[in-house]
Amino acid sequence: MKNNGLILLLLMFSCKVFGQSTLTLEDAVRVALENNFQIKIAQNESQIAHINNHPGAAGMLPTIAVNATDNPALSNLKQEFTNGSTIERNNVGSNAFAANVALNYTVFDGLKMFATRKRLAELELMGENKLKSQVQNTLSQVIQRYSAVIKQQSYLTVVQQLQKVSEERLQLVKLRQTAGMANNTDLYLAELDFTSRKQAVLSQVNAVKSALTDLNVTLNFPADSSYLLNANLPVNTNLRYAELVSQVDMNPEILANENQINISLQAQKEIQAARLPQLKLSAAYNYNLSQSQAGFTLYNQAYGPSALVTLSVPVFSGNVNVRNLKSAKLQTQNAELQLEQNKKLYQGLLLQTWQTYSMLVAQIELDKTDVKTAKDYLDLMTTRYQMGQSTVVDYREAQRSFEEVNYRVINNLYLAKLAETDLLRLSGRLIK
Repeated sequence: MKNNGLILLLLMFSCKVFGQSTLTLEDAVRVALENNFQIKIAQNESQIAHINNHPGAAGMLPTIAVNATDNPALSNLKQEFTNGSTIERNNVGSNAFAANVALNYTVFDGLKMFATRKRLAELELMGENKLKSQVQNTLSQVIQRYSAVIKQQSYLTVVQQLQKVSEERLQLVKLRQTAGMANNTDLYLAELDFTSRKQAVLSQVNAVKSALTDLNVTLNFPADSSYLLNANLPVNTNLRYAELVSQVDMNPEILANENQINISLQAQKEIQAARLPQLKLSAAYNYNLSQSQAGFTLYNQAYGPSALVTLSVPVFSGNVNVRNLKSAKLQTQNAELQLEQNKKLYQGLLLQTWQTYSMLVAQIELDKTDVKTAKDYLDLMTTRYQMGQSTVVDYREAQRSFEEVNYRVINNLYLAKLAETDLLRLSGRLIK
């Protein structure tokens, strides 16, 4: 019921998003959590594990059944008795009817039922952790593709600014040529530069559309959906490596590996239980009725309760249990090795990502002043060029510097956001 309520809420929210002009990252995350197919599959798997985690599935509860049989028959009868009399008849009708209510209960099965119940509980926990892992992966993908759209849109803003500068330069060259202050070389270069900038804008518009399509696919929106994004996507620069590395063990994938170890351990106990005696109790209330048109017994009716206690002591099973136990122990060892491998892997990835994150955070601090400096330099060269105090080479160098600095800043912010997201994912904190 809880999950259904959440899905209904998110479905209402996703319908609302299509009518909005701006899609925030929070909106995109909520919609992805509702629409993503892999999350839906993981939710169903988790729900299956929850349903199976029940005492009845572990064999801890009795079973009750109502049974009934009716056996009519038609036969040729010939009976000879000790007193010399004989009964011989053809097409003798008879009927045997039996019914009972039976209860079967396993009193002791070597503690297998308790091991099975614990295994089912671990399977449920593992299903929850796999669901959390899928949610984290989906969140990471949404943030990555949302950030990619913002990056491409920011690039588009830069090339549009440069196109405007190139257009102003072309108009200025034309005016200067009319006044006899510029030659055809300056005009041709200005025209080529303006054309190049127009092509760059067209190419960047296509890059924005492509990035937006990737985001739509992730959100299960129509591929051609169009909306505005919130360009303010700050990077959290306050993460601490010691805190992150200490929480790697809380990553849902690591927790799922631990669940697998516990599942294998309980499977060992289930196999060991087969080597111990079993005690079962059966009880029933029976009713039997038989009738015949001829013969020694014409009518027989019996009813009443009955009980049966069965003790089974395994003596030899062809060493099947021994072999199964060895296999189960090896599976447990594999689960333990997988856990250690994943811990080392996640710790290594965390360190590498942290190094990248730290470098990018430092560069972002330096970039804050570079953006303003590049803009001021471009404005200065524009003014000087208009006054005839600088050359075309100086002017184009200012444009190149402005472009490079802005591209670097945009890309650093994008990569830093990805690194931040990956750090939170590896430490299991992204889902929070």
